[in-house]
Amino acid sequence: MAARQRDSGGTRAYYVLDKAQLRCIASPPRQDMVDHFSAHGALSVREVAAAIGRKPASIYHHLKQLLAVGLVVEAGSRVTHRRREKLYATPARRMRLNKALQDRANDEEMRGIVAALCRQTERDFARGLDNADARRGGARQNLRVFRLVNRPSAQSMQLLNRKLDEIAEILWREPDPGSPAVSLTWVMTPTASADDD
Repeated sequence: MAARQRDSGGTRAYYVLDKAQLRCIASPPRQDMVDHFSAHGALSVREVAAAIGRKPASIYHHLKQLLAVGLVVEAGSRVTHRRREKLYATPARRMRLNKALQDRANDEEMRGIVAALCRQTERDFARGLDNADARRGGARQNLRVFRLVNRPSAQSMQLLNRKLDEIAEILWREPDPGSPAVSLTWVMTPTASADDD
């Protein structure tokens, strides 16, 4: 099944449904590149490499794979220091996996994506610990860690999912170019059934 786009109040969402695309982003560098293209819009190879802390030569292979499956597209070019450089972007700012997760046929690919996501999250957190813009407390705190296991009611589960959607919406809205970029990752999964007690 191919990826689909939907217009939601003027804001396009790109649903990643194609197995080749799902397999492609089961890689921390490629996930990171997609996230940065999605967050910042059109970027050159030099810019995306700097954003993810890599050398441009080390990401061409990943960029080629993302282009081949359509998770990244060419988005024009510009002249910088008298040199023309290509720009790349995601097909839409909102790249979504939730529909792929709903199809059990994608379980293996989703497992790979979450494994890559967790590896990338550890790298992001390690970089955040040393970042001069890290705020460890207060209203503008941007370095946090949290894990909680509990048994929410059906009503609380609905509320939790609504709040997670609201958080995603806050992060998708207009970015502030003057603020430091943040990475937010969440994975929610049942750990045991009520019958396991």
